Amino acid sequence: MSTDKPRRASRRPSVGKSVAGHQSHDHKEQARKLLSKGDLRITSPRLAVLTMLIDSHRPTSAQEVIDKLAPEGIDHVTVYRTLNTLVDSGIAQAVGTTDRGRRFEVHACEGCRVDHPHLECRRCGQLACLEHGLLPTMVIPTELAGFQIEEARLYLYGVCGICQIAAKAK
Repeated sequence: MSTDKPRRASRRPSVGKSVAGHQSHDHKEQARKLLSKGDLRITSPRLAVLTMLIDSHRPTSAQEVIDKLAPEGIDHVTVYRTLNTLVDSGIAQAVGTTDRGRRFEVHACEGCRVDHPHLECRRCGQLACLEHGLLPTMVIPTELAGFQIEEARLYLYGVCGICQIAAKAK
């Protein structure tokens, strides 16, 4: 039995490092391109928020963005407005959580799938992406039982490794 501690979903490494399946590249430049492509003005707050989301490479809460960007003088109202603008423009996606919260993610790296499943811990709320083909791609019909299907999301619920260890320690 391994005594290694489980790791939380890793944050995106800085430029020059890579994560399995992801090429390293300049996320700030990538953010500029996405804003331009989305016909959005490139402002310092938009660039900072979008770069932070790309750096995270996981669903990120608005509070995490606020905490990370506070030292740069970006207030919470600007963060919320920017997140909504990015979602409205289709650059970012909002991911719902069981506590009726929302997290935000951007899938701009080569090989990233927008339509991937998410894993959510029922105890701590940790949300992780399952992007790399561990599950077969589902075939979703465009119409079903009189409904025109516009979107389909798959969530897998369970208990993360950290919460499992904490429960065993009690």
